[in-house]
Amino acid sequence: MSRASVNDAEKAVRAAERRKLPVPEDVYEARRLQTAVLDTARTPDPERPALPATAAEAAAVIRQHAEELRLADVTRRAADLFTEEADQRFISATKDAVPKWIGGLVAEFTTLVGVVAKAAAKLPDDPSLIEASRLDWNNPVHSTAYTKAEGAAALLEQLVNDRADIVSVAGGDGGRDNALFAVAHFPQPTVQAVMNGDWQSMAPVLHDWRDLRQQPVARWVYLVRQDQLTLSLATPGEVRERSSQVELWRNAGHAHRSALSPRTAEAYVAQALSA
Repeated sequence: MSRASVNDAEKAVRAAERRKLPVPEDVYEARRLQTAVLDTARTPDPERPALPATAAEAAAVIRQHAEELRLADVTRRAADLFTEEADQRFISATKDAVPKWIGGLVAEFTTLVGVVAKAAAKLPDDPSLIEASRLDWNNPVHSTAYTKAEGAAALLEQLVNDRADIVSVAGGDGGRDNALFAVAHFPQPTVQAVMNGDWQSMAPVLHDWRDLRQQPVARWVYLVRQDQLTLSLATPGEVRERSSQVELWRNAGHAHRSALSPRTAEAYVAQALSA
C-alpha cells in the first residue's frame, strides 16, 4: 500500500467539501500549517538592487544584498526541516476524518439506490435494452423509468468517484474490480456454502457486471436486481478485503474439487478458508 501524499489529503478534503460533509477544524488548521511551511520553504530570493553610481557605495549595497540572500537561503533550509512533519500532520488529520465522511455518504447512497431499484421494476428485463439508443421511447413506462434511473445513476457515479477521492488519503482502494467492491460485497464464504457450490451462482455476477462497464444505467439496474451481492459503501481498506474474499471463494472451491472424498473435501475447504 503506497504512502498517502499531501495531494491525496487535499483531494479528500475537496471531495468532502463537494459533498457538503463537515470538515473538522483541525484538518483546516493542519492544512494552513502545511501551506505556511511550504510557502516559507519556497521563499524567493530578494530582487537585486540597482548598482550604485559610485564605488564607495557599491560594497555596502552588495554586502546588504548578500545578507538578504543568505537570510532567504537559511530560511528555506530551516523550513525544509519542518516540511515532512507539517505534511504528515495534514495527512493524519485528514485520514482521521475519513470514516465519518464515508458514513456521511451512506444516506444519500441508500436513497439513490432506492430510486434505481424503483425504476428498475419498470424497465426491460434484458440489460442490453436499458440504454438510450435501444430503449423503446414510445413506451412511457420505460422512458419515464429510464430517465429516473439515468439521473440516479449519474449521481451515484459522482458519489462513488468522490468516495474514491476521500479514501485516497487512507491508502486508496486497490484490488481487482474495485469499482464494484466499493459499493457491494459477496457473503463471507463458509465451509458449508463452499461444499454446496454456492460460488457457482455468484461468479456470473462478476462477469455480467464487467460486461456492462460501458452502460452505467444498465449496470446500476443490474446491481439492484441481482441478489448475490449486498450493496453497501466500503470503508477504507474494505475494498481490498472484498476483492480478496473472491479469491478466498475460488481457492476454497479449488480445494473442494481436489479432494477425493467428502470428508477430505471438508478438511481441505476449512484449511483454505483459514489461510
